This record gives sequence, structure tokens and C-alpha cells, in this order.
Amino acid sequence: MTQSYHKSARQWALRALTRRMHTTHEIRAALSRRRFEDDVVGSVMDELGRQGYIDDLHFTRVWVSSRSSHQLHGRLRLLRDLRQKGIPDDMAESVIRDLLPDEEEAAIAIKAAEKKLRSMRSIGKSIGKAAGRAAGRATGAKCREALYRHLRSRGFTAQAIRLAMAGLKFEEDPS
Repeated sequence: MTQSYHKSARQWALRALTRRMHTTHEIRAALSRRRFEDDVVGSVMDELGRQGYIDDLHFTRVWVSSRSSHQLHGRLRLLRDLRQKGIPDDMAESVIRDLLPDEEEAAIAIKAAEKKLRSMRSIGKSIGKAAGRAAGRATGAKCREALYRHLRSRGFTAQAIRLAMAGLKFEEDPS
């Protein structure tokens, strides 16, 4: 009886792992939600770990690299998301420190800010001539505040945001 439960749990976990990489925590939680007994879940997790199907360090490295470069996320967002995936803080912090040094995070923050500026400009052009003129230029305090909030929401550190903002040209509001 337990052997068939083990086989079912293992098959489910392998199907999940063929769709995308998962952390140990994610697979364990999913098997528990499917009401597999703790001893079955533990034995399947041990087996998958020994066979190399689940490797939290490898997952963390791939995930941090992808999220920082493709989705333009900063350190704080990466750390928060990895915690939710059950990655221990010391592992997450170590990988983030290795793969995303200060200069790299600032460069990604600049990309995110430039992307947001392009978006702000295209929205401004589509809502009218006066708004287009205002949003067509990176102007003053309102634009700076919007960019700062955007970069904070993407999880960039204050230092990376300062470096990114310093790298952008803003026109001052006409007074």
C-alpha cells in the first residue's frame, strides 16, 4: 500500500519538475497539499534530492540570474521572493551577493528606469498634446518620485536607485 503511494507521489513530483524547476519547499508543500503522508513525502524528497532532480542552490542561482536580468528585479525583491519559495536566507543572500554585485544591480536599475521612462512618455503622448509634452520629457520632482517608487517596487536598494537616478537626465520644471 505504501509502495503505491510512494510511486504516485514520485510520479506527481517528477511531472511537476518537468514543467519547471521547483524548490524543495515547493514540492514538499505540494505533496502535502495532495494529502500524501509525511513519511511518503520525506522518502520521495530524499530520493529526488539524491538523484539531483531537486537542488535548491542550483535553483537559486538560475532564478536570481533570470529575474535580475530579464524581469529587472533588484536584490530586495529577489530575497523576498526566494524566502516565499522556502530558500534559506543565508543561501539566498550568498547567491544574490555573488551574482548581483552593487555595480550590476545599479546597471539593472538603470535599465528598469529607462524602460519606465519610455512607458511614461508613450502614455503621455497618447493622452493628449499637453500631457505628451510634460511626459515626453523627464521633468522635475513628480517624474523623479514616480521613478523612485517604481524602482523601490522592483526591489532595488536605495544605493542602486541613487546610482540609477544619477545616470538619467531630467529637465527641470519651468517655474
